[in-house]
Amino acid sequence: MPLPIERLCWVDAGHNAGLVTRYEVFHLPALFLVKDGHFFGALHTRLTHSDLVNAMGEALLRPAEELP
Repeated sequence: MPLPIERLCWVDAGHNAGLVTRYEVFHLPALFLVKDGHFFGALHTRLTHSDLVNAMGEALLRPAEELP
Protein backbone atom coordinates (compact mmCIF):
# COMPACT_ATOMS: atom_id res chain seq x y z
CA MET A 1 0.00 0.00 0.00
CA PRO A 2 1.84 3.18 -1.12
CA LEU A 3 1.66 5.98 1.46
CA PRO A 4 3.01 9.54 1.24
CA ILE A 5 5.81 8.85 3.73
CA GLU A 6 9.58 8.53 3.61
CA ARG A 7 10.06 6.17 6.52
CA LEU A 8 7.93 3.86 8.58
CA CYS A 9 9.39 2.50 11.82
CA TRP A 10 8.07 -0.61 13.53
CA VAL A 11 8.66 -0.83 17.28
CA ASP A 12 7.99 -4.05 19.17
CA ALA A 13 6.28 -2.87 22.36
CA GLY A 14 7.27 -6.06 24.16
CA HIS A 15 10.96 -5.31 23.67
CA ASN A 16 10.86 -1.50 24.00
CA ALA A 17 9.10 -0.65 27.24
CA GLY A 18 10.96 2.66 27.44
CA LEU A 19 9.44 3.90 24.18
CA VAL A 20 6.01 2.65 25.19
CA THR A 21 6.28 4.70 28.38
CA ARG A 22 7.81 7.75 26.68
CA TYR A 23 5.08 7.96 24.03
CA GLU A 24 2.33 6.97 26.48
CA VAL A 25 1.12 4.06 24.37
CA PHE A 26 -2.05 2.64 25.90
CA HIS A 27 -3.46 0.72 22.92
CA LEU A 28 -1.84 -1.30 20.16
CA PRO A 29 -1.32 -0.78 17.34
CA ALA A 30 -0.27 2.83 17.86
CA LEU A 31 0.76 5.22 15.09
CA PHE A 32 2.58 8.51 15.61
CA LEU A 33 3.36 11.15 13.01
CA VAL A 34 6.69 12.99 12.98
CA LYS A 35 7.60 15.27 10.07
CA ASP A 36 10.85 17.22 9.76
CA GLY A 37 11.52 16.67 13.45
CA HIS A 38 8.09 17.96 14.49
CA PHE A 39 5.75 15.70 16.44
CA PHE A 40 2.11 15.74 15.32
CA GLY A 41 0.86 13.18 17.81
CA ALA A 42 -0.97 9.91 17.53
CA LEU A 43 -3.10 8.89 14.57
CA HIS A 44 -6.36 7.26 15.57
CA THR A 45 -7.74 5.72 12.41
CA ARG A 46 -8.49 2.48 10.63
CA LEU A 47 -5.60 0.89 8.78
CA THR A 48 -6.90 1.46 5.27
CA HIS A 49 -5.09 3.54 2.67
CA SER A 50 -7.67 6.32 2.43
CA ASP A 51 -8.18 6.55 6.21
CA LEU A 52 -4.42 6.69 6.86
CA VAL A 53 -3.84 9.38 4.22
CA ASN A 54 -6.77 11.44 5.55
CA ALA A 55 -5.58 11.09 9.16
CA MET A 56 -2.05 12.18 8.21
CA GLY A 57 -3.41 15.21 6.36
CA GLU A 58 -5.58 16.21 9.31
CA ALA A 59 -2.71 15.73 11.77
CA LEU A 60 -0.45 17.99 9.73
CA LEU A 61 -3.03 20.79 10.00
CA ARG A 62 -2.67 20.77 13.80
CA PRO A 63 0.13 22.68 15.50
CA ALA A 64 3.16 20.49 16.16
CA GLU A 65 3.66 19.30 19.74
CA GLU A 66 6.84 18.90 21.68
CA LEU A 67 8.43 15.49 21.23
CA PRO A 68 7.83 13.27 24.27
